[in-house]
Amino acid sequence: MDRAERLLPPGFDARRELNIALGILACAAGVLVLGFLLAYLSGHGQMYEYSHNQIRSERPGAVFPSFESMMVFGRAAFILAHAAYIWLLFRYVSYHYSGGSRAAYTMRRLKNRWEFPVRCLAFPLAGTLLAQLCMRLLTLGCGWIYMSCTPERWLPADGWARVIHLVTH
Repeated sequence: MDRAERLLPPGFDARRELNIALGILACAAGVLVLGFLLAYLSGHGQMYEYSHNQIRSERPGAVFPSFESMMVFGRAAFILAHAAYIWLLFRYVSYHYSGGSRAAYTMRRLKNRWEFPVRCLAFPLAGTLLAQLCMRLLTLGCGWIYMSCTPERWLPADGWARVIHLVTH
């Protein structure tokens, strides 16, 4: 953890901060996957109706929900994760301005003039980049599930294009 402690303001516990950063990411990833699976199962269930003798048949004119609508809660969770990483940045910067020997002007007088920005930006920036990568990979995985588990007649004609568009935007 020595290397990680050099990427944090002095006095911060590297293991605790790493747990916070990874916890934010894990919560957002869990919401994305769970939200997608619940939306998918709900949409799948709404495509059928049951007759009086419990025979399941496909509803005429039913439309399967779009992939984009299934990913709304997961994308919102990652927006909140980015906001949490911005909060970490403000927390680290404000730590230096709270007085005492850890004042910002003391950090700026060090030999390495990049130490202050590195100690404030490293964890939030790494968390943001990792969150983006995780969100895109999970979206691609959920898109693969959507395209491979949904019957062909329920899929839009440009299904993969919509998935790739959501991954890249």
